Amino acid sequence: MQAFTDWLFQIKCTDEDELRRGRTSITVTLVMISLAILAIPISFVSGDPFSGITAISIGILFYIIAIALTRAGFVNFGGIVLVSFVTIPTLLPIIAETSPTSPFTSPFYLVLSILVGGLILRPVLVWVVLTINIVGLIIAWNITNFNPFSDPTVSAFSSAALFLQVGSALFTFVGGSITDAVLREARRLREEARQSANQLAALNATLEAQVAQRTAALQQALSDLEQRAAEQARLLAENEQQRQVIRELSVPVLPVRTTTLVMPLIGALDTARLADMQRQALTHIERTGAREFLIDVTGVPVIDTQVAKGVIQLVEAAHLMGAHVTLVGIRPEVAQTLVTLGIDLRGIRTFSTLQAALNSEKR
Repeated sequence: MQAFTDWLFQIKCTDEDELRRGRTSITVTLVMISLAILAIPISFVSGDPFSGITAISIGILFYIIAIALTRAGFVNFGGIVLVSFVTIPTLLPIIAETSPTSPFTSPFYLVLSILVGGLILRPVLVWVVLTINIVGLIIAWNITNFNPFSDPTVSAFSSAALFLQVGSALFTFVGGSITDAVLREARRLREEARQSANQLAALNATLEAQVAQRTAALQQALSDLEQRAAEQARLLAENEQQRQVIRELSVPVLPVRTTTLVMPLIGALDTARLADMQRQALTHIERTGAREFLIDVTGVPVIDTQVAKGVIQLVEAAHLMGAHVTLVGIRPEVAQTLVTLGIDLRGIRTFSTLQAALNSEKR
């Protein structure tokens, strides 16, 4: 059943709006076919069942033709065929004079063809459906020699039927135009989103290449530092595996002794990185039970009031957890900036280099 449904709704069209209208047209046509089949028992109750079944069979045939045209990609043409065979059964009672009231009551049902047209046709074609209805109604009235304005009552019914059709066409046209505008805007936004996604993918690829290059440069720098500082070879060897794991982290924490941790910071420190720094430091202090925590700011280009406050908050929090925080790597220009800003770091131990801080810990 699912395979048949998929086959039935396959439309040879690439335009999304046409596909939507085509699928709607097929759905409405299937509903009309179902109603026609349900009307077969009613034809046996009428006086001429043969004529009723013949009319129903012809209608079903043209409904199938409408589906075939729609699946072939002629969505609007198939919709016109469907609307025409919604209009024709409405006009037949007028021509056949099945009831004395048919000439001025049946026109009210022509609104159905306008509503169906609004669902399956482009908004501008609603006016074509309205024209077909009015022309067909005039022809039916002429065939039966019916004067829609013969007396005030008949004139009121006829005018109301015509006004209802024009009003329905107007509202259907406006609603369809608004829907089309919204769908066009949605397609435009989706296309922009797709292009943005492609650009983001390209930027990510470029960023990965840059990260790889900088990682290679960092590895080379570490290798040179290991050669120049033989006394730190053991420390670098112990931390090399950890550096591989935390290379992508912006605020790594490295254990250098049983009770000593080092956090080397590289790059500018914004609010997010300060929060990460505090969270990482306190987490590792709790996990390792460290008593000494060294923050190396050699690679931080600027230390302003915000950064200094973040460091002071970390010092206070670490002190509550039983650890002492030491700030190392403050360059002369950074020290001058801190003095100019009036930031008081006298409560924090400072060293010019990480090696000096580590040597102080040994004593």
